[in-house]
Amino acid sequence: MTRIKISTGILCLLVGVSIFFSIWINSRCSYMLDEISEIYELLDSGDTDKAVSSAKKLDENWNSFRRKATVMVKNNELTDIDCISAGIPYLIKNDSDEAHSRLIELRHMLEMLKGGEIPTWTRIL
Repeated sequence: MTRIKISTGILCLLVGVSIFFSIWINSRCSYMLDEISEIYELLDSGDTDKAVSSAKKLDENWNSFRRKATVMVKNNELTDIDCISAGIPYLIKNDSDEAHSRLIELRHMLEMLKGGEIPTWTRIL
């Protein structure tokens, strides 16, 4: 009987941690998506200095998030986003036309990461 109680406790702990990380990843991705929208608006308005500083802030937020998210998310998904977010400040600083497309790509990858962490019956079973 003790084994059943311990097993049930461990199972509840795993489910609780999984739900916590799903909510945490969801909220952090939403915050970074808002930052991407802000950078995009700054680029459209022509304010490259603020766009560069916002892109650097986004990269710092991403690196902070990445260190903690590695525990629950596949590393290859995070590595792709890491490469893109690190290059955006330099693209903006050099007035590259590729900055817009990289921001759109980063937005898409973050949306996929955010959507992939929402528990559904098909993912659980």
